[in-house]
Amino acid sequence: MEIINLLVIEGVAVTWRMLWMNRIAFVGIVIVLGMASAMSQADSMRARCGFSATADASPASNASCTFSQRQGFISVRIDGGRDFEFSPTGDAPGNYVDQQGKSVYRLAGLGDAGQLFRLPDSHLYVFWDRDSWRCDRQQIATPGQCTLRHDALGFDVEVTGERSLSVRSTGLSPAADELLAELDGTAYQAELADLDADGWPEIYVYVSSTGSGSYGSLIAFAVNQGKSLSPIYLPPLKQTPEAVKGYMGHDEFAVVENNLVRRFPIYAASDTNAAASAGTRQLQYRLEKGEAGWVLAVDRVVEF
Repeated sequence: MEIINLLVIEGVAVTWRMLWMNRIAFVGIVIVLGMASAMSQADSMRARCGFSATADASPASNASCTFSQRQGFISVRIDGGRDFEFSPTGDAPGNYVDQQGKSVYRLAGLGDAGQLFRLPDSHLYVFWDRDSWRCDRQQIATPGQCTLRHDALGFDVEVTGERSLSVRSTGLSPAADELLAELDGTAYQAELADLDADGWPEIYVYVSSTGSGSYGSLIAFAVNQGKSLSPIYLPPLKQTPEAVKGYMGHDEFAVVENNLVRRFPIYAASDTNAAASAGTRQLQYRLEKGEAGWVLAVDRVVEF
């Protein structure tokens, strides 16, 4: 197994940008907000990570992780496990040192499926987890096509009828009943995240109302220590006074790092619904444990 060459590295970088171009706008906005850590400013994606003694044998098991890369520096954070920080060294591509100063090499072999690193004591496999954490509008609307997965947990998300969303889970102990939620419009995306970094995922389903306003709403559930699902409450926008002025819908939601981000155009008093002229407002939410359940609390409001 030879060390990966420059051509392969550039190929992976191009694939990375193509896969995540729909998130660049959100990530860029978060960077503008001045988030201090290098991790929050990196291009990140969810993945599956595992270890093997050799580069020729796939890991016997793997776990959910986050892979981040910025200006050649790489971070790999395994949920509930080890963290790795790789810094480029020397002139040859694919050569790094870890946080202890020991040599690490990026190897060829996984292609577009992920990346492979030779560590001082083992080999780290990073497999891109592109599909199991996210479903689009068509998948949600088609029975059996939207299954979100996290380790041994699975969640089947499906629109049932005109105004109902069904969430059926597997892997919880004890087994959980099907959950039904009323839809105020069209569910256009579902995804898993772990905003509070407790090792257990949350389910976020983004909804857009019918009509010209396309007002956004959220259906969300949190996994409680692998045993049950609880609703996550998103407070009405009017509870954040600085966010309401100029709001006329057209919301967009996305998970960026450990926050839920919501943004929408700002309308001046003379604007029509089809032509906002006063910029864009973004709300950044953090997940908190409330007295009666889980709550998304506004952490920051910015305009640009």
